[in-house]
Amino acid sequence: MSKIDLQAPMIHSEEVVRQHALQRLAEVFRFPESSLSNEARFGHELKAAPASDFKSNEFDIIDDDIKDVADSLLLKKMLQGVLVIRTVGEYCDHMVKCSSLKPKEVARVLRLPVEGAEQTGAAHDI
Repeated sequence: MSKIDLQAPMIHSEEVVRQHALQRLAEVFRFPESSLSNEARFGHELKAAPASDFKSNEFDIIDDDIKDVADSLLLKKMLQGVLVIRTVGEYCDHMVKCSSLKPKEVARVLRLPVEGAEQTGAAHDI
């Protein structure tokens, strides 16, 4: 019998999380993934459409991603201005850090694959 924990979140490698974070940014900003560098800055190399009350722009989407995956401590640091994510590399680092704090949210936001991840937690015989 194989053992699978049906309740435990899937843990993805840092490499997989970074790859999907880059894919997410490329999708949102309609930029070729291969041309994104870790040093690319939001508002400089990566620009957003004008903001509107009726439609989210690229910065709104990425800001939501960042906040959705953060735990309460990281959210507090963001509100205090201690944690500011300005570059592609910082976005990827944030996603990697949060993948251990809130793996389900990171998986949802980055659309991480279910297959190929490691199971954690107590296992059940199936």
